Amino acid sequence: MNSVDTSTDTAHVVICTTGGTITASTTPAGVVAGDSDAATQAMLDGLRTVLPGSVRVSARTLLDADSSTFGPAEWDRVVDAVADVLTDPGVSGVVLTHGTDTLEETAMALDLHHTDPRPVAVTGAQLPADHPEADGPANLLDAVLLAADPVSRDLGVLVVLGRAILQARGVRKWHTTESVAFARNAPDLPVEDLPPELERPTLSGRARFAGTRVDVVSCPPGSDAVALRACVEAGARGLVLEGSGSGNLPPLVAEAVAELSVERPDVVVAIASRVPRGEATATYSGPGGGAELATRGVLSCGYLRPGQARVLLTALCSLTDAADPTEGAAEIRRQWPRFHLYS
Repeated sequence: MNSVDTSTDTAHVVICTTGGTITASTTPAGVVAGDSDAATQAMLDGLRTVLPGSVRVSARTLLDADSSTFGPAEWDRVVDAVADVLTDPGVSGVVLTHGTDTLEETAMALDLHHTDPRPVAVTGAQLPADHPEADGPANLLDAVLLAADPVSRDLGVLVVLGRAILQARGVRKWHTTESVAFARNAPDLPVEDLPPELERPTLSGRARFAGTRVDVVSCPPGSDAVALRACVEAGARGLVLEGSGSGNLPPLVAEAVAELSVERPDVVVAIASRVPRGEATATYSGPGGGAELATRGVLSCGYLRPGQARVLLTALCSLTDAADPTEGAAEIRRQWPRFHLYS
């Protein structure tokens, strides 16, 4: 699926495909289903008819599945593939086509590793390729033009859908069907006023997500600690708890977290918020309040919501290779402030 003649005067963008709605079609029963390589080829052929002559594209098929089936193993595969593409100095940028269900996690995994100045744009679609108002072609064109543009350098991984361009950290799918599918939860500050913590810190090495268990546990009002304890017994090295407000927990969950801090200090616990926007902080007192939990080593997830916080915590657990698991967990807690406003 490589494009034809090359030229040193043209920007070369590599499109890495993983399936998703952007190449899906609708069955006679009205069900959206993944399509074959032919749909991907048709997508690329259509793209080439509208691209300016200053941009050429080639493509690599990485995966071909609904992104709801993706997890740590797929994050590893995508991170490796994008890094491999960027070993070619002739590549100007990368576009990753991805299903929107779990796009925010994959984008986070990529961004944590992305130290190359060349842009990586992640895009997808809300409507299948055979829909009369399919949004995939416009999203793909926008993503390719962005990845080819030198102005996009040094911005990290960018999510491009519905004419919106968003930096990866803090991104979350906010609507199941609308074309503007994603919003970004981040500090509302002018670029010149951003503190050093917002300079997109990256990992110190290559994380391996597969094989490192970190679970997300929802903690709605009145919930108990059954799910939390089950995750620990299953071997979780970290837990992201979805609390309320700025990061507060129900009494029974807070009690279990306090016990866990004594019984299993090797398990890292972080608290995110179920609130769509704003920061989770160690603010409130009381047994379930963030301030009290912080005294027990519990981390606040800042502007990240549970999905991306899980990716970050998994990466840090993967990179911490301490002989003593308790010391390893303590090292993760020491590293966390590096990512603190986005974590």
